[in-house]
Amino acid sequence: MTDETVPTLVAHRGYPSKYPENTLLGIQAAVQAGAHWFECDVQCSKDLIPFLCHDDSLKRTAGLDRTIMDLSAAELHKLDVGYATRFGDKYTGTDPTPLSELIAWLNQQPGIQAFVEIKAESLEHFGHEVVVDKVMQAIQPALGQCIVISFDALCLKLARQRGAGPVGWALDDASLATVKLAAEFRPEYLFVGTRLFDEAKAAIKSQHQWAVYQVQEPAKAVALTEQGADLVETDAIGEMLAAFP
Repeated sequence: MTDETVPTLVAHRGYPSKYPENTLLGIQAAVQAGAHWFECDVQCSKDLIPFLCHDDSLKRTAGLDRTIMDLSAAELHKLDVGYATRFGDKYTGTDPTPLSELIAWLNQQPGIQAFVEIKAESLEHFGHEVVVDKVMQAIQPALGQCIVISFDALCLKLARQRGAGPVGWALDDASLATVKLAAEFRPEYLFVGTRLFDEAKAAIKSQHQWAVYQVQEPAKAVALTEQGADLVETDAIGEMLAAFP
């Protein structure tokens, strides 16, 4: 391993191997562990407030079999997203994190970059323009530290129209249609799973940075970097960073 093959690590959903995912608590822990990059997911509440949340359902992290789009921000603040089925009562009382709260904290963290993923469920439920407008308004105070990402290319085009800087497109495949679209709108980052990385890298030649998810083994992160990954996402950011002192 050389300096060029030391992976640049991204804290995937914060620090979910040790803390509830997509919470300010977990993201702060990731940064305290040494992360300079993190990724979080965004869904919108019934009243169109962006919150950190991956699933549209709240069952997995909050134990409530309702969708986030059916609850107002006030109702969400009454929930506990301490992920009891994984962590027991260790993080009981953890509130859902509004995107605006994360951004207020991020604005005080120089040198830290956030990938903010807009999820498809909210885009489909409320409409692309409405959701992108709300997310862009929320990240405005720390716009230079945020890269909007999504599996939805239209979402990213709208974000650019609303002042986003670099954007990242998460790929489902490496089909001819995907290759053509990547060449057309030229996202600065392409996100891809480990299984698709080789195929996608061989197919897509436009200029961008590759972000590969998600890896928990240091040797695998090094191997991906040697193969051309610019960024490697991990759930275990502290442990992975400790492997590359």
